[in-house]
Amino acid sequence: MEITRAVQTKALLILKLAGKFDLEQTEYFEKTLQECTAEKPARVGVDLVDVNFIDSSGMGALIKGLNLVKAYGGEMTLIGLKPNLLNVFRLARLDSFFKIATPEEFPAP
Repeated sequence: MEITRAVQTKALLILKLAGKFDLEQTEYFEKTLQECTAEKPARVGVDLVDVNFIDSSGMGALIKGLNLVKAYGGEMTLIGLKPNLLNVFRLARLDSFFKIATPEEFPAP
């Protein structure tokens, strides 16, 4: 999986993920998110448009990330989930836990 900082300001961070988000990638994601949120941006977006697979470990890493961001008072949104990934989140009832938006609903400032 590749992670890039699409946007990073004091108020907004958007991380763009690409590839498979599985057990092998969770530590990389968690470390990257922790480093990128050191300045505590108010809004964090995780762009999943180019993620084609996520397993329970990847979902767990997103939950940890959400808790990290919420702990300092920030807000995290998942952006651009493909229909198959959105169904996985709905089946696990995580669609009520996460804010989920389309790329158009979560634009960079």
